[in-house]
Amino acid sequence: MSPHILGIAGSPRPNGNTDRLLKTAMQALHDEGYSTEIIYIRNLKYSPCLGCNACSKTGKCVQKDDIQYLQERLVAADRIIVAAPIFFMGLNAQMKAVIDRMQTFWALKYVFKQPVISDPERLPRYGLFLSASGTHFKDVFACAERSIKNLYHVLDVKYYGGCFYSGIDQAGDIEKHPQALTEVREKALALAKL
Repeated sequence: MSPHILGIAGSPRPNGNTDRLLKTAMQALHDEGYSTEIIYIRNLKYSPCLGCNACSKTGKCVQKDDIQYLQERLVAADRIIVAAPIFFMGLNAQMKAVIDRMQTFWALKYVFKQPVISDPERLPRYGLFLSASGTHFKDVFACAERSIKNLYHVLDVKYYGGCFYSGIDQAGDIEKHPQALTEVREKALALAKL
């Protein structure tokens, strides 16, 4: 069965560099006949985690917003590609706030001892991370990658790696990186074939 691939566009900037990376990946997958969808975090209505621990007591978040829809789509996906930029050496605030709201999955898995994916036929699932940074610091992607790895771990998704591009700041700068779009296409297609 062909996997369904979900792309999460985490940038607040429409058609920014990580949006372009994600669209390139998803178009390559679509062109090969894979089932794809993209969710733009900036279009969702949600609030940050309240830290109330209700999810550890009831298994549900007290906030009712678009995060429940996003969680449904994350569970339905066979492959996940998160694309988000680096702000101040970490994930941008919008993407990080969404990850914090996945605490309900953590509670499901570690408090209630229930699997996120109950059908073993759907495992393993795999995920990819695409990112761009304006700076060239050696470890500029380290914090963001750690957050994505933890997200994927909680979601029963094996981390397949990332495509990272530094020195990419202004919208459209990714087009000046000669290999970026080719690398992203190839990595996305390899992800789908796992």
